[in-house]
Amino acid sequence: MKLGIFAVAGAALNFGARRMETIMRVAWLPVSLLLIVNMATVFAYLSVIAGRQITFTEAITFARAEQTAALYMARGWENAPVSMGIVTGVSILLQMILVSSFMAPLIRLAGLGERPAPGVVRMPFGPDQIRFILAGAFSFVIMALLVLAPASAAAYYSANYIVEALSQTVASFPNPESLHTIELTTLQTALAKKGDTWLYDYAIPIAIALPFLGFMWLTLMAHFHPRNRRNPGPANVAIRAVWVGVIVLAFAAFLFYGLQRLAGQAPATGAGVSFVVTVLAGLFYTYVNTRLAPYTGVAVCRKSMAPGRVFRVSRGWNLLRLWVALALVGLLLAVAQVLINRFALGWISSGVVIIYQAAAAYTKLLNSGVTGEWVTPTFIWIWNSIKILVNVFWAFFSYGVAAGLYGRLYRESEREEDPLMRAAAGDRDAASLALV
Repeated sequence: MKLGIFAVAGAALNFGARRMETIMRVAWLPVSLLLIVNMATVFAYLSVIAGRQITFTEAITFARAEQTAALYMARGWENAPVSMGIVTGVSILLQMILVSSFMAPLIRLAGLGERPAPGVVRMPFGPDQIRFILAGAFSFVIMALLVLAPASAAAYYSANYIVEALSQTVASFPNPESLHTIELTTLQTALAKKGDTWLYDYAIPIAIALPFLGFMWLTLMAHFHPRNRRNPGPANVAIRAVWVGVIVLAFAAFLFYGLQRLAGQAPATGAGVSFVVTVLAGLFYTYVNTRLAPYTGVAVCRKSMAPGRVFRVSRGWNLLRLWVALALVGLLLAVAQVLINRFALGWISSGVVIIYQAAAAYTKLLNSGVTGEWVTPTFIWIWNSIKILVNVFWAFFSYGVAAGLYGRLYRESEREEDPLMRAAAGDRDAASLALV
């Protein structure tokens, strides 16, 4: 089957827009509690950092409290790591429970057309919600244990060992005609003067990259096997090896270009090793994360943690199509978020200012030229309420888009591959979309 980039992205955005009423009905209570949990988390961090209870009256505004917490977060983790860990863990647990309470039924609505239970004040938590949390946690743990943690450790220790080696003091003879003139310097400085930094700038990073590039070649060879493509033909290993090799070589050229830039900016510092490990980890992270993208929707809709047909969605060239679809949805949401907060709210604020000025002028007429004391605080509350409502409404839409995306990816995983069955599945998808 061929994955439609715009079909997947359009289904996600369409669900978020068309089902806004249902999304708000299901999610308003958990989202409201999420705001409270986030605020409580910030003030809990501040209390741990300060060593005493910090409340709203001391922070003046929540924005200021957030800024202060971010500024002194490192100090809190250094002085009270256990307390900071407890606050973080409790906050994450509560947020997962609240998000899963409305995301699970919305995913089933998007994937199966199953309407959430009636009622306005609802916050269910059961097997569907647990599967949603476990599926998301599984993807995170896989990424953390298999990619992020090893890559971070390799980059950190390798760079440290190189820096340690380069910082060793060596004897230098600045005047080659006189061996009595000795200058003590670091190995890094000595190599830089002689122009012999290639070992640390190129040789070691390339030696680290080579086995990973070989693993990348083998992975892509298996991924693009004819059985994983929509129109499988006879297996031609030689041709496949060549064009997969071209892809790997292009990526290797990108790594070499990055190493050249780093060598020109900071020779013999170990930065090349960190660069290579980070880029390779990012590539592997993207590959695995894209392949696991449908898993949450599949687990919730099938009511099972079994992977089922999760990997069918990204077989062959569908891997690239799925990545583009995910990137497109994320990009559109990010751009819209910026436009809302930088432009839309700016236009709204102009109207609020005009009304504020009119109210202030009216109270001056009634109070002998003195503006009423209630005007400024009232309009501050009005303006902050507008900003909160706009962003909460956008949160509803964003959650709806995520649910629509998971639901669509579940339907893609269930599509039949046979041409005759694919036509029937297309009709079934159309009927499902009509229900959704």
